[in-house]
Amino acid sequence: MQPLALFDLDNTLINLDEAFQVWAGEFADEHGLEREAVGWLIALDRAGYPHREVFFTKAREHFAFGRAGRRAVESLPPAHTAPRSLPA
Repeated sequence: MQPLALFDLDNTLINLDEAFQVWAGEFADEHGLEREAVGWLIALDRAGYPHREVFFTKAREHFAFGRAGRRAVESLPPAHTAPRSLPA
């Protein structure tokens, strides 16, 4: 069997914005954040444009996570891959 790589550069295979929104909701729930935090995270994300380290540095500062924010970096699927499940 030949290996195959799929690259979704324009949201045609996976709705990356929706995947990030699902992750942001899960992240807010896991960290006991208000629902407004989801909108703040989505606005900060800008469709994945800031580097993840920049994104999470700003999130740590905004939510005063301190060093606990490192786990948040690890909880984000790489490059906005599909979350475990998407809403139907």
